[in-house]
Amino acid sequence: MGRKTIANQIHSSLADKIAYGESKHTDKIEQEKKFGESTYKIYSFDTYDTYRKVGEEYARWLMDKGVKYGSLAHTERYVKEYIETRLDEGKSLYTLKMERSALGMIYGHSFDIPLPVRHSKDVTRSRLETANDKHISRTGKYKDIFTMVTSTGCRRCDATRLTVNCLVEKNGHYFLDIRKSKGGRDRLALVHPDKVQEIKAIIDKAKENGQQKIFEHIPKEIDVHGLRREYAQALHNTLKNNRKLRDEYLTYYPPRQEKVKSPYYKDREGNIFERDSVWIISNCLGHTRIDTSITSYLK
Repeated sequence: MGRKTIANQIHSSLADKIAYGESKHTDKIEQEKKFGESTYKIYSFDTYDTYRKVGEEYARWLMDKGVKYGSLAHTERYVKEYIETRLDEGKSLYTLKMERSALGMIYGHSFDIPLPVRHSKDVTRSRLETANDKHISRTGKYKDIFTMVTSTGCRRCDATRLTVNCLVEKNGHYFLDIRKSKGGRDRLALVHPDKVQEIKAIIDKAKENGQQKIFEHIPKEIDVHGLRREYAQALHNTLKNNRKLRDEYLTYYPPRQEKVKSPYYKDREGNIFERDSVWIISNCLGHTRIDTSITSYLK
């Protein structure tokens, strides 16, 4: 048999880490991982597909440098140079962080490669109207999709998998039971209390039509991220104005793993947020870091 190329070894490294159907939360507990640490397993196909593409691009870059064969471990010394090259090419901070994570998965450990600091004023995703937004009416054919996402914060991939059995009730509060979302995670997404009846009506209509899935298709023109942002901000306002309700919602989510001294979070621009409120929102959105929710959804 011939020698395995670096590209082959990258592919094998990622394939060996596939853990579809396993629980990331359980693995973290069993491996005694601290907050933010990786289990170096891949829990969803979407994550694997993204990392695979990063690996293929990285392998092509190595080959252009004359590195096609040899030990994968010996190519670690090129990782920092590769990320810096991508930075010079003008790749976004989001892309750079994702690629750094993908390379960490490939090599089985994290890389401490400094990246520029992203300020909230520089985040423009879903904050500006795009050409696509103008072609989709919120009151027309896709009205129920707009209602569902702005009421529950589900991702595009979540919305396409919702079934008529997804709504659950706990002590008078309603949630979407979302399975195998991004990263292979399950979560309870709180239905905004003002929108419960609308969500029930959408589900009842699907049942009456004999449907198992609520939505068969989510047009790519619909800015789902922007709708999730609307949901997060509406829920944040509700939690700020109703501490009792906030404290009730907290009981449905796991406690934060990081140790903090203050119940408040202050960002670089001086904005102050209540950690408990943002923690609820983060869990509903499917994020594990409150700063992600603040930067991408609450500003």
